Amino acid sequence: MKNLLLAAAAATMVIAVSPAFAASPTDDAEWDRTPYPSAGSCHFVREAVGTQNGHVIYQTVQVCN
Repeated sequence: MKNLLLAAAAATMVIAVSPAFAASPTDDAEWDRTPYPSAGSCHFVREAVGTQNGHVIYQTVQVCN
């Protein structure tokens, strides 16, 4: 009886979750695989910045054309 109840619960979960796998990503109009338009014109640069007591800290700065 316990196995039957467990099998019924598993079958119910499979049926409940199956509509989530039915839609393909191309059905969503908001979803786009293209990168941002400015992705090619910007890059990150690490700059060394010295503190007052002589320690060096590296900061990452975004540089855009």
